[in-house]
Amino acid sequence: MKLDKIFQFLIPKDKKFFPLFSAASDNLVNCSLEFQKLLNASNEEQRNELVRNVKKFEKVGDKITVTIYDELNSTFITPFDREDIQKLANRIDNVVDLVNTSAKRIQLYKLVEIPPVFHKMAALVCEASKEIDAVVKGLNKINDIAKYKDHCIRIGELENESDDLNFSYLSEIFDHETNAISLIKKRDVLNSLEKAMDRCEDVADILNTILVKYA
Repeated sequence: MKLDKIFQFLIPKDKKFFPLFSAASDNLVNCSLEFQKLLNASNEEQRNELVRNVKKFEKVGDKITVTIYDELNSTFITPFDREDIQKLANRIDNVVDLVNTSAKRIQLYKLVEIPPVFHKMAALVCEASKEIDAVVKGLNKINDIAKYKDHCIRIGELENESDDLNFSYLSEIFDHETNAISLIKKRDVLNSLEKAMDRCEDVADILNTILVKYA
């Protein structure tokens, strides 16, 4: 299916909250997987195409978020607190935005060699996205909702791993990178990936709040 048609596929016609959040988490997973492909691209042409694909997922995420906000404004009774709905939509969208930022920086900075730490960070973002998706898919199963807390815990563990990678790599490049411009480029990409992981943890915190309220 073409990416420019993915929004139509993801959003059911009835536009209920659970399908919308499911669409948002699906889009997040797909975006993170596409970013991993970008890191493995063998040439500039392929990389540019994958950057465009990541951007398309970012646009899909924006549309889903706006649709959730519109549904929130027009719905009297919501499945859980309005503030939690707004925060959850916003934070999931933030993760997608930061993955897109990482992709754009790689393209803009014309990074020829992709440091191994970028692959490791991308793998953490991808795993965290799948954990988010697992919880989101369970939000409409109130009777079983407590069992999804382990996914939130795992996201926190992944974020801690990303912190360790971030500090370790920053220490390495400041010690050994002699080209200041190259250092700044690598630091900027790493920073956006680390922020993506931070937002994943934010999503987990919101999901955990919902689980505590409705378990």
